[in-house]
Amino acid sequence: MNTRPAIDESTGPIALNYSTPTHASSRSLAVCPPYLTSAPKADRLAIDFNAGIGATEMLGKANYIALVGGGKNPKFPINKLIIWDDAKQFAAVTLEFPTQVLQSRLSRSQILIALHNTISLYAFSSPPRKVSSFETADNPSGLCSLGSKIIAFPGRTPGQVQMVEIGSGNVSIIPAHGTPLKAMTLSPNGEILATASETGTLIRLFSTTNCARIAELRRGVDPAAIFSLAISPSNTLLAPLSMSSTCLTRLHPPPPPLIKSPPRPRSQTAAPQAPTPPSPSPKTPPLPHLINKNTASYPNSPSSRASSQTPIPSPPRPYP
Repeated sequence: MNTRPAIDESTGPIALNYSTPTHASSRSLAVCPPYLTSAPKADRLAIDFNAGIGATEMLGKANYIALVGGGKNPKFPINKLIIWDDAKQFAAVTLEFPTQVLQSRLSRSQILIALHNTISLYAFSSPPRKVSSFETADNPSGLCSLGSKIIAFPGRTPGQVQMVEIGSGNVSIIPAHGTPLKAMTLSPNGEILATASETGTLIRLFSTTNCARIAELRRGVDPAAIFSLAISPSNTLLAPLSMSSTCLTRLHPPPPPLIKSPPRPRSQTAAPQAPTPPSPSPKTPPLPHLINKNTASYPNSPSSRASSQTPIPSPPRPYP
């Protein structure tokens, strides 16, 4: 049986799984028939296992690929996760679980595995070491997201998202939707969580720092199944893939363009000159009516007062 419902119900090849890592440097696709796994987009590599592959996940452009069997003729048991070393062409790691493996996420230090009601986190070591395990509500799509510092997956209540810090183990609960979750993803920088429910009319964005809702995007009015959500490596564009359409939405509006003012003409300034010493103020010539012509001095001076006194004439002598 197919591990996941077919994305395209046409008569051509059926796509069972399409995976885009968080850094978006590579893609992986599992289709049937034939059963192929497409690897990095730069190399355009196709691996033919000659059997069914139901889920894939790549570790960037490294040689490790997480595989889960699927299709009518599974290559591997559907309850096992295989870490395939493509350089050496053998299964480097095998993890077995009691139920079917629905999805996995890889980083250079962690392995995140989604079962129907369980999320398991492993350290990517040899052999892998189990770090923690969490119970979830029914998760038939295997929703889970792995960031550098946090992991996100459905909570125990339908419509809720549970976020766990990898280092400290702190748990945060986000009541994202009133109906079960259908898609979720973390931004490459781990600051934004995008979610969609089974209704498919609203896409909500949350801050992973304080779990606050920062935006609500309406995809449409009519219900539609959203198969996946992806955020661009620049953390600015959101692309939801639904059964009706796919559109790009800008998460952060670009800054307004800078309006450059025309250059001002350079003022032709003269060369600096040496400061001119202040010219002595001209002396005010004495006024004529204040000058004593005899002494050529001011009348208020002592000499002018002495010389300016008019001699008293002597009384006239009588005639003899």
